[in-house]
Amino acid sequence: MFFEAKQRPVRWTDRTLSVLRASRLESCEKELAGLSGSGLFDPETTDLEAERLFERSWMASEEREPRLHTIEELRTRVLSDFPAEFMLLSPEEYELAVKLAMTGGRLVLSDWNDLIPARSLIRRLWCRPDPGRKNGLLMPRSLCLGVVLMLAAEETRGIRETVDAVVDMVDNTLYLAGMMPAETAQKDLEWRLQGTSAADRPHLARRLLLATFETLVDREGRLMLAHPGLADPYSFLKRPGGLSLGADQEEMEDLYASLMDVEDPFYERMLELVQDVARPEAGAEDTVEDLMLLAKQGAPVSQMREVLASRIICLPTEEMLSALADIHDRVPKWFSLNMTRVQ
Repeated sequence: MFFEAKQRPVRWTDRTLSVLRASRLESCEKELAGLSGSGLFDPETTDLEAERLFERSWMASEEREPRLHTIEELRTRVLSDFPAEFMLLSPEEYELAVKLAMTGGRLVLSDWNDLIPARSLIRRLWCRPDPGRKNGLLMPRSLCLGVVLMLAAEETRGIRETVDAVVDMVDNTLYLAGMMPAETAQKDLEWRLQGTSAADRPHLARRLLLATFETLVDREGRLMLAHPGLADPYSFLKRPGGLSLGADQEEMEDLYASLMDVEDPFYERMLELVQDVARPEAGAEDTVEDLMLLAKQGAPVSQMREVLASRIICLPTEEMLSALADIHDRVPKWFSLNMTRVQ
């Protein structure tokens, strides 16, 4: 998903990961509810609907020259990419596609977290909303059969392990630094895919990143991947040292492990204190995660207290405030990591 370039609320209570995630899911639900029409592989779909389907697809952001499209052309492109694209789905899309295949191509999205991968599968032109069911999703039976066949392929398992490893690497890097250039992750993925049937598909590698991570374009025109809890990415871009990455994967893993050694005691202490008093709609783990991420972004301790107070059913105790002060003062800030960029 792309960050919206608009003025963010001033209050940090409105900028936590929990609030940002809920806002993204609500936006996605509204978008899906507004989609209508037949799908690419429905027999009644004609060339009159080709541009509607094209404009809602990932292809629309990949083509440089505007032109007219036909249904047959779009079907050919989707089917040609299908084997490699299935292996390069985001982890959430992959899980949802397998569920659809196992249910014959018809599924009601009962988990809110499935909305975003559902939207991406629609953008791949694999699926369409089910007009007969709220939050329903349809996948053509021919593609369901293709998913089943791909699941049986040994290469699929190997490439999925590669995808998971790259996604984990990016997740850890974003937790360390807040943001990174998409090009760095894409080059790493493409290098790991050499010699496989998913090699030399840069547009599919890019789709994977767009479908998996929050993204924005910086002032130099580079696509950036951002942590989903980053409240104001455009201000973050202006911070010195905040965008850099350094070291190879092993060194990054060591950095991440070292960071966890520093942060875990603060996390566990606060979690123990709020475990029994967190509001049901907030949740203890989400509350502590929000506080940790606010500290990483330099939120004032006074506003972190507001967030804490809004998430528990009692007044914050002195012990809670002391634990909060430690999180504020001692959790490393994203912009202070000062790594050097990987070329």
